[in-house]
Amino acid sequence: MHLVEEKWDEILLTVKREHELTDISFNTWLKPLKVYDVKDNVITILVPSEQVVLINLLNKKYKLLLQVTICEITGMDECEVKFISP
Repeated sequence: MHLVEEKWDEILLTVKREHELTDISFNTWLKPLKVYDVKDNVITILVPSEQVVLINLLNKKYKLLLQVTICEITGMDECEVKFISP
């Protein structure tokens, strides 16, 4: 198992805490996300089917926050987050 998958809950909670997300925002946008694959520096995140129409919003609002937090927590030099639907 890759470090990103092992620390996924910690990554999400760190984004919530550091960026002062409300419980509603956190539970709506971040908590349902799951790590699908990690290859090299690309982290593919599975977006639940009911949120598929919101992938653009996830890219705009949370992609950079997730990338920075993943790098901080895992020690990766750089990473790219990619959202996919089932």
